[in-house]
Amino acid sequence: MKQTEKILCPVCQVQFVFREEKQIGKKIVCPVCGAVLVLSKENDNWQADRPKDMTPEAEIRERIENFARFRGYKFNQMKEPLVEGLLKKYSRFGDFYCPCKIDNIPENVCPCLETRQGSVEKNGRCHCGLFWK
Repeated sequence: MKQTEKILCPVCQVQFVFREEKQIGKKIVCPVCGAVLVLSKENDNWQADRPKDMTPEAEIRERIENFARFRGYKFNQMKEPLVEGLLKKYSRFGDFYCPCKIDNIPENVCPCLETRQGSVEKNGRCHCGLFWK
């Protein structure tokens, strides 16, 4: 039986409703940030974690592709240099912080809070230029 339950995304820190059948190890996608997540269960509570079987490059590429698809955004010729910047931030600081922002804080993990809250709609692109309207 399918149950409705909120799941906390460890990437964007937003809870979303998950209506599908839950299975340990099942891969799902956060509808807010596009992150690929893996379901697990701890003390009768369902949670989602970032997959351990994906390379950092595969993880960020899948996340940005999902986010762009959900929002109807596109990329320009700067996509590859920006992905390289995200990978460098990951290797140096442990997460995919926006390469154009100085502060490596949870709000700046790609797609950053500013982007998730509509900066692309207002400005035609996100701060670093990865996502375009």
